[in-house]
Amino acid sequence: MDQQPDIVQVKVGHMLTASTARPTKALQLKVGNNKSVIVYNHINGYILDALMKAVFAHDN
Repeated sequence: MDQQPDIVQVKVGHMLTASTARPTKALQLKVGNNKSVIVYNHINGYILDALMKAVFAHDN
């Protein structure tokens, strides 16, 4: 007889629906004349860190 592994369905957390998966605007920064940066939710932390360093680097 062939030994085949059992298949088990695992559900972690909650199911994502269209409304929770869609990004929404979390922050908008004005960085100059006619320039702004828009940050949406679900942004990765390292991307947000690099963005903040780039925006505020010239603010010395």
